[in-house]
Amino acid sequence: MVLLSFNVLAPEIPLDKIDLVSEEEKLKIISNGTESIINILEKHYVFCTFFVEVSVVEKLPDLLKLITKKGHELGILNKHSTEAEIVKAKHFAEEVTGKSVIGIRQFPKFKFKSDVVKKMKFSYHSSMYFSNIFWLNKDFEKKTVYEENELVIVPDSWSLYSKIPYNDFTFQMIPLFFYKNMVNNSMKADDEYIVIYLNSWQFVELNHSKFGLPFYRKYNLGKQMEKKLSRFLLFLEESEWAINRMKDFFF
Repeated sequence: MVLLSFNVLAPEIPLDKIDLVSEEEKLKIISNGTESIINILEKHYVFCTFFVEVSVVEKLPDLLKLITKKGHELGILNKHSTEAEIVKAKHFAEEVTGKSVIGIRQFPKFKFKSDVVKKMKFSYHSSMYFSNIFWLNKDFEKKTVYEENELVIVPDSWSLYSKIPYNDFTFQMIPLFFYKNMVNNSMKADDEYIVIYLNSWQFVELNHSKFGLPFYRKYNLGKQMEKKLSRFLLFLEESEWAINRMKDFFF
């Protein structure tokens, strides 16, 4: 099983560039990228999970509705928010969509412990390995889902042989044929599932210098990412590797 998910957020803009990009422009990047992803998923009849960053939840109600209307799961992404802000965003998302929000993903540096997350009434936490290089994590031991303080913890996934994480940076940077081999090796090794996540902003052209992206982060953005995701979904379909929303797999 492939658990494909997307982080709905704006790119990380350096402090010296932050005043060059308006709030309206950042929201447009988020919306355009997410809508492009949804269109691709719809063409392949695929349903996934979208984790929306706390600070934009109340600013993008129509996008939340679109995500759930198209049959996808809605979760919360905590980048650096307080407990109160997360709870408020969760309640808003549930009210505007009429759907329960049971999943959360958090940036490692601002991660609340499992007992606090459970108190916020989430049922699972999807771990995230955030990096702009391949080799930061030296813990190559295979991890599987476990329970902690009555909260289901879903560890991030690593390829079996190369030990490369299935994160947004990996998908953007390495050739698709190599990425396919990673997935094949993991799935054929009887891994029950692999978690793959991408960012919504990766599906928007961001070549302008005002965004402050390093040269390697501009590579393959926008249309190239759309084509790459489409080819990857076709590969999963032809390989008969199923794709599912996280809540359907674990609950």
